This record gives sequence, structure tokens and C-alpha cells, in this order.
Amino acid sequence: MICYLPWLILILFPFFDVYYFVRGAFVIIYAFWRKQKNILDECVLPGICLTTDLDFVFHMNNSRYLRECDFARFDFWIRTSLWKKIRSMGGSMTNGGNNIRYRKSIELFDRYNIHTKISYWDEKSFYFEQTFVRCSDKFICAIVIVKQTLIGITPDQLIAEIDSSLVKPEPLPDILKWIESNQLSSERLRKSL
Repeated sequence: MICYLPWLILILFPFFDVYYFVRGAFVIIYAFWRKQKNILDECVLPGICLTTDLDFVFHMNNSRYLRECDFARFDFWIRTSLWKKIRSMGGSMTNGGNNIRYRKSIELFDRYNIHTKISYWDEKSFYFEQTFVRCSDKFICAIVIVKQTLIGITPDQLIAEIDSSLVKPEPLPDILKWIESNQLSSERLRKSL
């Protein structure tokens, strides 16, 4: 079996993003060992900018930010037990949109933490705020708003199953404007069909 490993690696790398699956598996396993959180708590996932994260100007590639946000949400869903509850209720979820603002570059070997929290939910989706905080100076290098749409269940049904006393957070003005922008875009696209 060991002698087939190099061939297996040569076959997998051109056809699959192997690093994504390895990192995803690591984050999920790591999340099971970490302290459980309430769904309105903030979860923090550490990261470091490596050579595989760089673009042509040698700072973190724009697409890597969103990929790291995926991993931070994996951590959040596991640590809050929301993913387990969603699945037990016959539901699923999908990413409904992202809005990212880059404030300052993350450079090679910079350590950072991704802070993830639910900022709001409506009749279909949870809205997350994720911030990239550089460890050396605590500067927020990027801020991301993510819409995670539930399928088969609603956020209100999920919250009622977990803790009916939870109060929906008041939406931040920028999240409300982003939701409005998405609605306007959807209306425009429907008219063009």
C-alpha cells in the first residue's frame, strides 16, 4: 500500500483540492475537542498565512479569505451543535452570499484569528459576521458578512428546538443594507428573464 501512495497523490492533486479536504477534516476534528458554545456566542478559529495562500503580490489571496471563512463556520456549526440539530430535523444549508471588505493585507506567516458570530436571522437565513483579526496588532484586516440559507427548515424552527427563550439580535445597519441590496438584485434578475 505504501508504494502506491505517491501514485495516489499524483492522481488526487490534479483533480481534487486535497488541501481543502485535509484542512476541513482537521478543523472539524479540532472543533469536537474544543469548548462547546451557545449559538449567540462568538467562536474564534486561529489561522496563519502560508505560501499556499499567497497571490502574485505575496499577500493573502482574496479567495483564501472566503475559504478560511468556510473553515471558521465549520468550527462554529460543530461547537454550537447547530449542524447536528439541523441534520436531525431533516434540514441542510447552503451559502446564499458573501460580502467582504478588505482593510489591510495579511502577509506571509502572519497569524490571525477569525471571529465568527451570528448577527441576525430572518425567515430563511442566518447572517454571520466574520472578522480577520491579525494577532500581532489586533487589527481587523477584513470583515465578511455571510448569508447561510437553511433548506427544509427555518431559522425560527431551529431556534425553537434549541432554546425558545433566545432573542433574535437586532440587525446591524450594514447587514440590513446588504439584505436590501440582495433583494434589489434578485428583483432585477427576475425582470430580465
